[in-house]
Amino acid sequence: MSISKSLLTNTVKSGLSRSLINPVNDIFKTTNVSTNLLDVLNSAYLSVLERIKKDYGRHMVTKTYESIPRSQEEYIDLLRQLKDLQDETTDKELGLLLDIVEQTLIGSVNSYTLYGENIFMAADKARLEKKVEQILSDVNKTSIVTSGSITNTFTIKQNIQLAAVYNYYIMIYGIPCADEGFDPVKLTFLAEILTEKGIDPYS
Repeated sequence: MSISKSLLTNTVKSGLSRSLINPVNDIFKTTNVSTNLLDVLNSAYLSVLERIKKDYGRHMVTKTYESIPRSQEEYIDLLRQLKDLQDETTDKELGLLLDIVEQTLIGSVNSYTLYGENIFMAADKARLEKKVEQILSDVNKTSIVTSGSITNTFTIKQNIQLAAVYNYYIMIYGIPCADEGFDPVKLTFLAEILTEKGIDPYS
C-alpha cells in the first residue's frame, strides 16, 4: 500500500501499492469472488432442483403422499447431487437455499414413511372395531329358519372375498365411485405397505 500527501491541501491519502514494472495492470487487478448462482446452477443442477420440487415437495405440501417416489436409488442419487452442488459454492445465501431444498427432499421421504405407518395403523384399528362390533351385535349366531316351506322358491347366497389390498383400500378411502374405480396409485401404495408388513396384498 502507498501513502501520498497533497501539496495543496495537506491531505494524506492511501492506496494500493504499484508495481515498478507494470503499475497500470496492478491497479486494475481483480481478486476471485465466491461462486455465484449463475456459475453453480447449470442446467443439470436446475433439473435436480426441479425434480425435488415437482416430485417430492409438491406432494408433501398437497398431502398426496402416495405419489411421492418410492425409489431408494433415486432418493440417494438426488441427495448426492445436492451435496455436490453444496460443495461447489461458498455463497452463504445460496448455501442456505440448498439446505432448505435438501431438508424438503428428506422431509418428503420421511412424511411418506410416516403416512404409510399411519395408514396401516388406521386400517388395523378399523378391522378391530369391526370385529368388536360383530361380537357385540352377535352377527355370527346361527340363523333360524322359520317353519313351513314355500313351493318353487329358493335362495342363493354368494360370499365374495376381496383381496387384502382392496379391503384396506375400502377401509381407508371408502368405496370408489362406479365410474372411477380403484385409484391405481393408492392401490400400489397400499400393496407396498402391506408387503412391508408381511401381508400378501392379493391373497
